[in-house]
Amino acid sequence: MLRAYLNYGLVASIVVWAAIVGMMAYRLNESPWRWAFIGLVFCGGLTIGVIFWIKRYVDRMTEAEKKQESNS
Repeated sequence: MLRAYLNYGLVASIVVWAAIVGMMAYRLNESPWRWAFIGLVFCGGLTIGVIFWIKRYVDRMTEAEKKQESNS
């Protein structure tokens, strides 16, 4: 449980933040800030994608390093 929290806690907090900002954007009907909030929600989604990409990259590098050590 702790490992899952450490791995996905940041992602979960970004999802919660994006949901709150999305609700604020939904409530701002005729405000010029609405599009800025929608942009922030999309940036949050992009941030989650980058976090998973970095995690996958580090996992591949660690796996390659272990494979190299076992071949030596």
